[in-house]
Amino acid sequence: MKISKLREKLENQNSNFEIIHHEKPIKSRSDALDFFSLEEMVPTLIVKADMDFYALIISGGREHIDFEMVKKLLACHKIRMANRQEILDKFGMETGHIPLIGHELPCIIDNRIFKNEYVYGGTGDLYHTLKINPNDLAKANRVALQFD
Repeated sequence: MKISKLREKLENQNSNFEIIHHEKPIKSRSDALDFFSLEEMVPTLIVKADMDFYALIISGGREHIDFEMVKKLLACHKIRMANRQEILDKFGMETGHIPLIGHELPCIIDNRIFKNEYVYGGTGDLYHTLKINPNDLAKANRVALQFD
């Protein structure tokens, strides 16, 4: 989703957000730490559960993901991270470029993100970051599951 379309979508939903421009790209967690705290960072990962893909939106402060717990909550047999090629072939995106909004995938959301007034994550453009209220983030996505 282009930045202009993202802005339009969020404005139409009356979301509390800001799109922040960076002079240098944010390519990694360590790059993001120059701007945001770990707990405020919200990466979007693509997972494959059985035959379906999901966007996993997690708190950057989470040490690890309990895939067994997520598997039980989704009532699926297998769950794993999607690989680079699957993400590129299926969604036309590179890992690290996955936006918080606009991927059109059902979402699995980490409830820890709701402890923050704002969270920061990808827009699909390495030179822009989305600052958004977590409730508005959930509202802008198709939430399939939330977990603690």
